[in-house]
Amino acid sequence: MIAKAFYPAVFLVLLLISCNNIREKKITLSEPEILHLENLSSASGIGVHNSVYYIVGDDTPWLYSLNSNFDVSGKTQISGIDSLYNGRTPKDQKADFECADIISDNEGVYLFILSSGSMKISRDTAHIVGIESNNYLHSKSLRPLYEKIKLKAVLPTKNEINIEGIAFSKEHVYLLHRGNVSENIIIKINRSKFIKYIKSDSPIPQFEIYAFDLPIYQEVASGFSGACVLPDNTGLIFTASMEDTKDEINDGKVLGSFIGIIPFSGIEDGNYIATLVTDNGLPVEKKLEGVCIISNTDNNNMVLVTVCDNDDGTSDIIKIKMEIN
Repeated sequence: MIAKAFYPAVFLVLLLISCNNIREKKITLSEPEILHLENLSSASGIGVHNSVYYIVGDDTPWLYSLNSNFDVSGKTQISGIDSLYNGRTPKDQKADFECADIISDNEGVYLFILSSGSMKISRDTAHIVGIESNNYLHSKSLRPLYEKIKLKAVLPTKNEINIEGIAFSKEHVYLLHRGNVSENIIIKINRSKFIKYIKSDSPIPQFEIYAFDLPIYQEVASGFSGACVLPDNTGLIFTASMEDTKDEINDGKVLGSFIGIIPFSGIEDGNYIATLVTDNGLPVEKKLEGVCIISNTDNNNMVLVTVCDNDDGTSDIIKIKMEIN
């Protein structure tokens, strides 16, 4: 069952970081619509294809498909379901699916699903699912890649990697590491080599790492939580949520979320713009965890759909207009 709530006005704290023409831009959010999903737990990644939404959750073993009204129309098992409590996988056993993105090529349309990597073995896996065929195609542990990223990024040994976003451009894939206890970073990998790595025994692909100082609100730093690519393939739309916690495993009080833009042209310099989602001047205390574009008149005016993990066995969807000017 979906309960609906409408927020007549939303926004807007603007944060601009450094050079290039990104400094001249700003983000405006408007006409948000919040939908409550009572029976879909901990939504954390979303993709859309032919008006069907595909959603994964961090403590659910299923890939959900939803129709254009956001009603659940089907689900596909992705991970084991031996130990569920009130429909949720226990924290120490969950696969922690934190991100998803849809790509297409001459062989079909596929959804890529990634576990965060924040625990070894249970949270290591990448999955590829055929969207049009609804076939489970490939799975592979990403632990060797994750460990190499940790080493190159000089993450403290006691800290785990925490991949919360994935986005495919025409040439690259971008993995977004959430910095609860370390800095936020983006990992850029050649698209075709990354796909080949998941599908085969090919070596770990080369990658580049970029660090970002994301916004701070009430002395709590925001952390990457989702991403998708702009319609013209010039940059990323990202979500960054604020959760008052000091590790990669445990939840904390949610203070709100930002929506932002990172241009590919300035990614090495950590350039971005971001806007805090607010209602009548107050932050919307929702943990935005994934984002996709459902329509756009151009690269500056679009409608987004984001998913929110409520940490209580339910989820929210926020549909919102975004203007870049």
